[in-house]
Amino acid sequence: MKRELTGHVVTRWYRAPEIILLEKDYGPAVDMWSIGCIFAELLGMMKENAATYLDRKPLFPGKSCFPLSPEKSAQQQHRNGFPFSTNDQLAVIFNVIGSPDEEDKSFVTDSKAIQYLDSFPHVGRCDLSSKYPGAGETGLDLLNKMLQFNPYFRITVDQALEHPFFERIRKPEKETVAKEDIKIDFDQSSQTLDKKRLR
Repeated sequence: MKRELTGHVVTRWYRAPEIILLEKDYGPAVDMWSIGCIFAELLGMMKENAATYLDRKPLFPGKSCFPLSPEKSAQQQHRNGFPFSTNDQLAVIFNVIGSPDEEDKSFVTDSKAIQYLDSFPHVGRCDLSSKYPGAGETGLDLLNKMLQFNPYFRITVDQALEHPFFERIRKPEKETVAKEDIKIDFDQSSQTLDKKRLR
């Protein structure tokens, strides 16, 4: 049975590129992207990275997200037939991680989404070590691995737990791993999910 996933999920600032591009079959990598965004905020709270609390801010504070929540401005620009704004979520993401190359875009299944990506001006990756000087080499490495544009290149939860960043604090002997997959009756049902049943 093929699952049907909604495209309008995750708060905008933490929304993974594959959701923004309306990919129909996304997975746990969307959560790793969101965790990377939160991890960046935590790094931004270090005194070495933010002199005062006023200097703390989210990594990707987009003000719109085409096509899910597009900007509604009369003066909005268009590029290659697509609306363009420097405050759009993908533009804000690209200003940090840089524009995706062909390999980065290889997961995109919709030709219109590829055209949309190609409408963005090319920008290089920003130097995260200057943005988070107190993060250290392993912290920056983990952040970079969480914020890969292509979900297939993004670090998994298990890989993240094994990352050297957690070496000093992790206690594997205290971790519990489920012996089997968790199955929720709600997800297993073949009945149509109407409003009454959902409630």
